[in-house]
Amino acid sequence: MRIPYWICTLAVLQLILGSAVHAQSSAGQDRYGLRCVSSKPFDVPPESSAVSAAHCDFEQVKLPPGWGRARGEVISAADAPQGKAYFRMSAMKGADLRSPEFRVESGRGYFVSYWLKTPTQPWAYINFTSDEREASFNNIYPGITFEPCNQWTQVGFYFWMPAQCQTIQFSLAPHDDSPDAQFVSVDDLRIRTASESEIAAAYQAERTLLPAYDVSPRPGDGKNLALSVAKWEGRAGIPGKPFVIWALGSSYTAWQGDGFELIQAIRGRFPKAPPIVYRKHGGPGTPWEFVYTWIKQFVAAEQPDLIFCYTTGTLEGLDALLSETRRRTTAEIIVPSVHFKPPDKLTPEVIEKGAGVDWAKVREICAKHGAEFVENRRELAAYITRNHLHLDDLLFDHNHQNQHGRIRIWDNVSRHLNPSDRSTYTAESRERRIPPTPLTNTKTEQVSLSGDWLVTGEALRTSAAGARLKINFVGNRLDLIGRKGPGGGTIKVLVDGVAGGQASFVMNSIMPSRKHLWKAPHAVDLGSKPVPQKWLIMMTSDVGDYRLEGSVTGFDGQGNLAQPFLSRSGQVGIQPTYWRQGRVEKKGQGIEYGVAQGDSFTFDVQRAGLDELSFRADQPVPMAEPLVRGLPNGQHTVELITTGDGMVAIEGLYIFEPPERD
Repeated sequence: MRIPYWICTLAVLQLILGSAVHAQSSAGQDRYGLRCVSSKPFDVPPESSAVSAAHCDFEQVKLPPGWGRARGEVISAADAPQGKAYFRMSAMKGADLRSPEFRVESGRGYFVSYWLKTPTQPWAYINFTSDEREASFNNIYPGITFEPCNQWTQVGFYFWMPAQCQTIQFSLAPHDDSPDAQFVSVDDLRIRTASESEIAAAYQAERTLLPAYDVSPRPGDGKNLALSVAKWEGRAGIPGKPFVIWALGSSYTAWQGDGFELIQAIRGRFPKAPPIVYRKHGGPGTPWEFVYTWIKQFVAAEQPDLIFCYTTGTLEGLDALLSETRRRTTAEIIVPSVHFKPPDKLTPEVIEKGAGVDWAKVREICAKHGAEFVENRRELAAYITRNHLHLDDLLFDHNHQNQHGRIRIWDNVSRHLNPSDRSTYTAESRERRIPPTPLTNTKTEQVSLSGDWLVTGEALRTSAAGARLKINFVGNRLDLIGRKGPGGGTIKVLVDGVAGGQASFVMNSIMPSRKHLWKAPHAVDLGSKPVPQKWLIMMTSDVGDYRLEGSVTGFDGQGNLAQPFLSRSGQVGIQPTYWRQGRVEKKGQGIEYGVAQGDSFTFDVQRAGLDELSFRADQPVPMAEPLVRGLPNGQHTVELITTGDGMVAIEGLYIFEPPERD
């Protein structure tokens, strides 16, 4: 299912960099960095390639096919910077220019440039589209700004294409109203590839505009990241699996951008790191207690490698978030304290108990669960004081971080991305690869064989029927590493004595109607004996009543969002605390409900284990497949039985053991 751009939109880089930069660009000087300004066309590196964007020079003297606009038109004019035509819109709120979607290669850098003439400050955006059900890049916030320029100026900006997105769309809109009869003019939009080294150089150029900053690790930094370090060094992880980061939280998380700074920091220190995927899900004001429900509902099912959570909330919410993550995943967790905003004063009291949070208690909870706590507030306070900065120098809108602030927050996180001699655990205690032979017999794993197997080193092969491999292990997920190829056979999978497809189930995200994107329940409880199907929650009144229907089960009960609910079949439970905007009683204002009659929400229940696994492929290829995931974290037995229909080649077993038990 394709996610439309209004849902899957991310304004890619919010690049307002501070008063010094504004003064530089408004003085008419050329500027190069992440946001570039030039009096002449930008140089094009010979190794870059253009993205097909036909008729973006507007020389057809009409809006190109697929473009959209409001309060604007293409005009012929002798003063066009390229050719003899350009697009012009009223310098007023509500005017805009929108390109078609351009298909580009995921997981790489790009540079967008165009000619601009404007009496006001416009905002530029790059919107990403994705086929994800739960769009990772789905938060709209102000984009790239340029100072007013009353003569044609070449402007441009770099961005990193998210690994899970497929297309981009450019848009431009005035920020404020200008006097009548003034226009924002645009010409010759171009999009080209940019190498990782080119974007890294742009970041470095950006840093030259900022005060010096020491990102050396401090004693103890990284002590809770041993498994991630092992994966970055190539000592752990499943072959071919990318390193997946989920950034979860409020708009603060969204304003940390596309994660390129974090990706760059990891790759710069660990050249052997696997491909890195940065996924993000942030909602306005989302506190720890609702991040917890996202992890419960759909993030944990993916078994991410790292969770970055930049938000605030209640201490109980943070404890629930960390408990859920530690029971259901082996993911590392990074929790920074959040930045300052006016009217904060950088007193010890505000530093340690600001943003409505007792940060000493947060440190204790993070230590309890082995989460990596980042002293972001302390570091930022020292930086602001040392360089005689104002809080707004690091902010865009007196609340959210600007590019300056985002760089420094990532710097404070990045100092933790190092091996530590104070590690609180060993990587092997959470994820480990064991050979199918010689037979393993430890406190946590036992492997046994029966039937006709050929042993080759640490690998097993057979084309016989009825050969068995039995694994007793402690954890909640087991993957098989082996080989596929022509003539490959099949194995049947039993988990705790039942077919693998009956052993475990997971859910995906709850999808609300567009109108109430953030008012859905963030999670449900999956009860006993679930049946794979699509579920519908339909609001039947304006006072929180709803009915639950399954595509297989049918009508399964009705409830009210202010009361605990368990479906008639026992498959689905919904707690009042799971609703983002449920029943709210305000003193002197009566009772309000965040949802209304006719609103609907859907989610799917899916099998998390395999009944059987095929080793067949057109060409010989390595394989790494989850046999079962999402099990209760404890003792389990998986048995593999060959069917005799071809060659089975098993080279390893990979076990996930979260550090906290259910």
